[in-house]
Amino acid sequence: MKIIFQFCFTVLLLLTGCGLSDPTQGNKTVSPEGDPVGELEVAHWVKGESVDISKGVNVVEFWATWCPPCRTSIPHLTETQVKYKDRGVNIVGVTNESLDTVETFVKRMGKKMEYSVAIDKGRSTSNEFMGRYNVGGIPHAFVVKNGKVVWHGHPMSGLDDAIENALK
Repeated sequence: MKIIFQFCFTVLLLLTGCGLSDPTQGNKTVSPEGDPVGELEVAHWVKGESVDISKGVNVVEFWATWCPPCRTSIPHLTETQVKYKDRGVNIVGVTNESLDTVETFVKRMGKKMEYSVAIDKGRSTSNEFMGRYNVGGIPHAFVVKNGKVVWHGHPMSGLDDAIENALK
């Protein structure tokens, strides 16, 4: 069954152009001390306010409007944001698409997308996160605790556990 799922998932990803971000593979817990990253370099905050990832627990998730697996993970990220908001966790969805495209999409999503959304500044945030870990597929999320990546992987597989561990 798993082989059939992996085959179908791979075909779907190749057809949609989202890259190879299999929700059953590639989740990584980084060293307990974490791996320091820089600030979010944002060209425009489409939804929400600026997030300082150097403090507390934050999730930085890379996505695109044209990516079906990304659109599938949006309601889960909203549920996760609601679940952990009172504990100070911020979720930030980062894309490198145009402002018009993203604003239209976020407006159409309405309450289904209740977390911060940002447009990457010249792919600098993507390079800092995705490039550092050699990740080529989206959606992909990073749990950042006090400015250090402590976990990364598919947002539909293991994200809640990673947040819980970071909050300990």
